[in-house]
Amino acid sequence: MIAGEGNAPSRPILTGIRHGFPIFLGYVPLGFAYGVLAVQNGIPAVYAVLFSLFVYAGAGQFIAVGLWGAGASVFSIVFTTLVVNLRHILMSAAMAPWFARFTRFQHCIIGWGLTDEVFATHSMAMARGEKARLAPVYAINFTAHSGWILGTFAGAVTGDFLPDPKLFGLDYALPAMFLALLVPQCRDRLYTAAAILSGLLSVILALCGTGRWNVIVASVVTSTLGALLVTRHERRYSPGSKRIRNEC
Repeated sequence: MIAGEGNAPSRPILTGIRHGFPIFLGYVPLGFAYGVLAVQNGIPAVYAVLFSLFVYAGAGQFIAVGLWGAGASVFSIVFTTLVVNLRHILMSAAMAPWFARFTRFQHCIIGWGLTDEVFATHSMAMARGEKARLAPVYAINFTAHSGWILGTFAGAVTGDFLPDPKLFGLDYALPAMFLALLVPQCRDRLYTAAAILSGLLSVILALCGTGRWNVIVASVVTSTLGALLVTRHERRYSPGSKRIRNEC
């Protein structure tokens, strides 16, 4: 056996862990904030951790905790969480071609761990033309999820002894992580314009009183316009197009 060959199968896993570790670092304070809010709103620590283990809804969990503390009905909590997380349908559809060669069961496992930040990481790999490999994909997903669970556990255990987590600036961890994932994707004017337009539209919709729909609507509108522009550009400058023939 060639020296080092026995370690070869672990390299894709280590690569996935390395790519997922920044998300892990971002999820720990977010999970901590969620764990604190959960126990302060009357949710037992064990249920808060189980919520992060099996539901893994991110922003939806924060909203569910707030609704629970406000005395909302179970139907309202489930429906609101469903609406907030509808964006995962769009993310899954965008990643489907990249994961097409995997089995349906593998799709279910990958989709379960497809959060916003994980989606951004996989999207950048897909945009670079990399081939989807199961080991690093799993490693990224589970590394990120472990950060969320660890943070939740720490926050739930210490939540009764801490004041509002906003006093520590933990509520800024989520937007900071989104910004860190967004900037590398602004590779040209189209991506930069889409990011700016989406942000402005989201703020305008929020000021108009659309509630949690502002992010979903802004994302759908901006991504649709971006896709139309890209399609139009590709048709305009594709080999054999009328414009190319006329210019020749």
